[in-house]
Amino acid sequence: MTYGKNVLIFLMVAVCSAIQSTPAAGEGRSKEVTPGVYLISDLSFSNSGYIVTERGVVVVDTQLVPLFANEMIKEIKAITDKPVRYVINTHWHTDHVGGNEAFSPEAPIIAHEFTRKIIAERRKEQEAGTIDESIKQLGKFTFTPPDITFDRDMTLHMGDTIIELKFLGGGHTGGDIVVYLPKEKVLFSGDLFIKGSGLPDYRDDSNIDMQIESLRKMQGLDIEKIISGHLAVGEKKDIQASIDKLISFRKQVKKYVDENVPPEEAVKLIPFPEGENPFYQQHFKEVIHKVYNDIKNAQRKGETP
Repeated sequence: MTYGKNVLIFLMVAVCSAIQSTPAAGEGRSKEVTPGVYLISDLSFSNSGYIVTERGVVVVDTQLVPLFANEMIKEIKAITDKPVRYVINTHWHTDHVGGNEAFSPEAPIIAHEFTRKIIAERRKEQEAGTIDESIKQLGKFTFTPPDITFDRDMTLHMGDTIIELKFLGGGHTGGDIVVYLPKEKVLFSGDLFIKGSGLPDYRDDSNIDMQIESLRKMQGLDIEKIISGHLAVGEKKDIQASIDKLISFRKQVKKYVDENVPPEEAVKLIPFPEGENPFYQQHFKEVIHKVYNDIKNAQRKGETP
């Protein structure tokens, strides 16, 4: 599971930019989405957030590397003097978990069982010196696996604040979870949902059909604001737009599967969707290959027409 050369360049530019232009904590980085619920969207490549409760702070995702996680901690301290009690990882991708060590061991880290498995494997690769070159180039940090895991659902009772952790079935990764605040009607979606995006991931554990099904389950929640892993805050109505785009893209790829056009040819014929998340432009061929193979494999198993 690699990020690839182009992604490495993008991430290193983000690191260098942040080092050179880091504003002081409290200067507008924390955006209060609803009382007590904050988004940090301009720190590096990904969004993170935190929830201030009467029993302490709960952090959602820890950025790319400890450098950024430490800036998060400064930002939190500028808003509240309450300690960080828990950290939640929505999935295993490095831009969401690379800063885990900045919070550990003081704050236990919570994630899906699959997420812990992958992060633990990456830790072993680091220790053996066999980790991706792209990861080595990010500087010295240590993959820190979650301390607490669950399979389906888990609830944190933080005084009057109820925080529900839900596994809806994955799709972006094999262990995507969402963080739902039912009273506040706010959802942290990780990368399972990104406003305006309608492409699946390209790595081994992604699956477009699972992602569509997970998003449909997400629609069953009472939501007003969605804080996703990248880009802008969304609303419940935006979920259907992503479902529609995923279904449309799947149909495009399936056409070539049904016509027995090999994926090597399909990648030349399918255009990159207008307005799509630019991150996937450099991996678009891999996305097509992944969806093509997933459809083919499902058809072999009789799971899809």
